Amino acid sequence: MLRTCRKRPAPSPSSDMRYFLRAGSAVAAVLLLVTLTGCKDEALDPDDYIKLGQYKGLSVERSSYEVTEEELQDELDMLANAYAEPDGTVPELTDDFIRHISEGKYEDLAAYTAALEEEMKSEYDEFYDLQYYEDLWNMAVDNAEVIKDFPQEFLQKKTERSLISARKYAQSLDMSFEDFVDQKMGMTVEEFNKEAIDYAEVAAKESMVCAAIAKAENITVSDEDIEKAIKEYVDLGAFSSEEEFRKEGPERMEELKEYILMSKVQDFLAEEANDKDQGER
Repeated sequence: MLRTCRKRPAPSPSSDMRYFLRAGSAVAAVLLLVTLTGCKDEALDPDDYIKLGQYKGLSVERSSYEVTEEELQDELDMLANAYAEPDGTVPELTDDFIRHISEGKYEDLAAYTAALEEEMKSEYDEFYDLQYYEDLWNMAVDNAEVIKDFPQEFLQKKTERSLISARKYAQSLDMSFEDFVDQKMGMTVEEFNKEAIDYAEVAAKESMVCAAIAKAENITVSDEDIEKAIKEYVDLGAFSSEEEFRKEGPERMEELKEYILMSKVQDFLAEEANDKDQGER
């Protein structure tokens, strides 16, 4: 597919960065394993801290989107402008032009436009699927009740992870942490640090809800799950090789396990949900 950069929904960041990032911020860190809430803590029993509410059979509306003619035309205009002559002359999007620049992949403009519309629709569907999973997860968390204060050391760990996560995110954007906080988030470092402390309670509850559901439903992470996830991150370009990932050390491996467990719990919620668009199962 011949593509140019265009505006489209960005993938939702995971919970740590979702709390901090404001609308319109780039989510380049999706390729970096730095935004994990965490779903497991061997020293704490989630049943001591969380009383689960309803998490099965949740009903959330799944949004959908149809690509508009205006969006298609904007994309076609950007394609034409990408091939503008040095004097600024923009080529006409004829069938011959499409065949030439696609090296025969598309027979005419109509074929290219149809393929473009399908790809754009697929991308929007992917975004709304991510939103659907997030809505289900947020509902499950909201339905749960904290029945005991979290230990201070547990909250401190969540605060530190958020700060480390944000610094790694800034690094992925080739920005200093100070510039990232100022330019991308519109706050001072002091304000950010305070929000990180406040967020620790949110992250702690999410961790315990995840762990409680996993315990109740016997959801675990296997060695095969881990190997598959490492390969996927390498394929995405987050790491140059599996060996490079393993050099990150046990802390990174533990984060990966937590990420996988969270994903499996959210998959379970989706499997058990009543999709309003599809009716109750």
